Amino acid sequence: MDIRQLKYFMAIADEGQISRAAKRLHMAQPPLSLQLKMLEQELGVQLVERNTKSLRLTGAGLALYQRAEQILGLVSVATKEIREFDAGLRGTLAIGSPPGIGHSLMPQRISAFHAQYPDVRFQWREGNTYRILELLHSHVIEVGIVRLPVDAASYDMIELLTEPWVAVVRKTADVPQPESIALSDLAALPLMMMHRQRGIYCHDMVWDALQSAKLAPDLLCESDNVTALLILVEAGMGAAIVPRSTLGLKAGAALHAMEITGCDLQSSVAMIWLKGQRLSAAAQQFLTLF
Repeated sequence: MDIRQLKYFMAIADEGQISRAAKRLHMAQPPLSLQLKMLEQELGVQLVERNTKSLRLTGAGLALYQRAEQILGLVSVATKEIREFDAGLRGTLAIGSPPGIGHSLMPQRISAFHAQYPDVRFQWREGNTYRILELLHSHVIEVGIVRLPVDAASYDMIELLTEPWVAVVRKTADVPQPESIALSDLAALPLMMMHRQRGIYCHDMVWDALQSAKLAPDLLCESDNVTALLILVEAGMGAAIVPRSTLGLKAGAALHAMEITGCDLQSSVAMIWLKGQRLSAAAQQFLTLF
């Protein structure tokens, strides 16, 4: 297989249809279908299931997709490094952040950076901390914002801020709402919480606080999509416990945030990159803005 085939395969996987992938790649559908068939024959495995209107990756296809993402990320890094020897600060800078905190920290810095280095383009990927770490290790992005703690032995970092987690309920127009709520009172409400993920302690801290207080919450919904949780709150389904900055994802919504008393729920945020990694000139300059 070659780089071109991997790009074709990833486009097919991303789009879920040969026709949409062909349009994205600016090529005809038959040769793209042939490339997929040739790749499967070369590897001796089925990469996609074709018995539905939209293609779905098999287990082998998912494994190849993850490796292809890593391989193409390394190719991109190598290409940028070589080009920088002769060209000035240009190319594409790949960054990542969780929604919410990324929206509050990234835009003005991207704007300032673009004003100084107009030849640099950006790829801005979003996801929770777990996803940002995946993208870093697969070299799809060079630097990313995450919620701490993460393994300090694996990353260099610039700590940015610490913010509280807050309780969010639907705003009521005719009834005054308190500015704070006790953790014990909060646990009695139907709760929406961030999904716990392996190795990501910032999501566990809420559970730890509840368990330390010997509280058994009425957990209505867990999700790794904080916007989904806020939508449920706005619909009157209960209360959510989220970092304060995520409220920016639903600006103008009928939401009311309250300080949580009886515990110390705070989340620190940092810009990180792989320890020992040679960063591109663009990434090095971008970090100075933090």
